[in-house]
Amino acid sequence: MESLGVFSFKQIGFLTPQIQIIIIASLITIAFFTQLIQYIKTRKVYGHYPWRIYIFFSSIYEEIVFRGFILFGLLLFFSPTLSVIISSVLFGLWHLRNNKWQKGRETLHQVLYTGLIFGPIASIITIWTGTIWITVILHYIHNLIVDTLRRKSV
Repeated sequence: MESLGVFSFKQIGFLTPQIQIIIIASLITIAFFTQLIQYIKTRKVYGHYPWRIYIFFSSIYEEIVFRGFILFGLLLFFSPTLSVIISSVLFGLWHLRNNKWQKGRETLHQVLYTGLIFGPIASIITIWTGTIWITVILHYIHNLIVDTLRRKSV
């Protein structure tokens, strides 16, 4: 598993690889059921989005792409600071796709937030730990909190 580098599970403090896998599986299950309940009630997920299976896996595939491939690919050519900036800006721009089902102002807020705050934090944690799985956990927790706050404000 060591040959996988950033994609391998690594012991981070008390978080053994097994605990990380259990946390990720639990968060996927929680996300699935909270979104299913909301879908049954409103026929929408996250208050705005139509039902899409990729919502369940967005934390995993976004971290694999933006922190695993893009960030660590950039680190082969650039400094950590520049790599964090570029990968975070790309991560923010990725969220422009949400304009299909969000108001323009919401999308702009999400692009700025993910590009200037969440992206850099996730990138720094990934570099610091040497693995994407801690940020996958962080990303899931973040999305669950944002979903809960969004539903309370609607």
